[in-house]
Amino acid sequence: MKAIIIDDEAVALAAMQRRIHWEKYGIDEVFTAQSMRQAIRLMEENAMDLMLCDVEMPGGSGLELYEWVRTYCPDTECVFVSCHPEYEYVRKALTMGSMDYVLKPVDYEEMDRILQEAAERIRNRHTRSQDSDNSSRRSLNGNEADTSQETAEQGFVPDRIWSDTIRDAVSYIREHLGTNMSIGEIASAVHLNPQYFMRLFKKETGKSVLEYITDCRLASAKQMLEETNLPITEVALAAGYDNFSYFSKLFRRNEGMSPSEYRKNKRI
Repeated sequence: MKAIIIDDEAVALAAMQRRIHWEKYGIDEVFTAQSMRQAIRLMEENAMDLMLCDVEMPGGSGLELYEWVRTYCPDTECVFVSCHPEYEYVRKALTMGSMDYVLKPVDYEEMDRILQEAAERIRNRHTRSQDSDNSSRRSLNGNEADTSQETAEQGFVPDRIWSDTIRDAVSYIREHLGTNMSIGEIASAVHLNPQYFMRLFKKETGKSVLEYITDCRLASAKQMLEETNLPITEVALAAGYDNFSYFSKLFRRNEGMSPSEYRKNKRI
């Protein structure tokens, strides 16, 4: 399992990395980031099981980061670690679906309890995913599917196989744009483990899986804005964004204007 700690304070970051006994929870790799941008870059390349995140950071808050995580990495468990005890912060964090909200200075006995629960959730999800993988594989033509999977796990995939795999992944993404799909779900659909799939996808397409999903979702949203009279909130939902505020920010960042401005400009 993989975890990431995000905190702009280097001392707090180092303390959590050092004082938490990660191996106890089955976590064998721990990444660190000091900003939202660094965290997203790492999470685009690595399927994280757990995220420990500060709330207030420069360049984007932990709550904004978690909006992104809910959209693109919904299988990632989140625990906020903050010096802000204000009710509004806690309420929003828990309403968004985070596991817990821990105040600094960290009580590591409390953190141990939370991480044990997180590890149990993650293991259960992995078990369900593995069962689903095995069931899907059995439904295919056995020999061909087994050979492709075995070759992929050995780290060498001939062009003929990985091109078909990525083509299937792209089809799956396009067919499920309006759903809350995760990288693990897409990888399972093409019978690869998430880490290998993410590397393979970028090698083939030149983009990370998450960049590609964003491009497809925004293209779908733009088409609906141009060709339909759907309310913009429904456009966001149909494109795969259940958080309208996040959709609007993302759209403006990529297009240089709001969704409503885009629709108006295209209809002049």
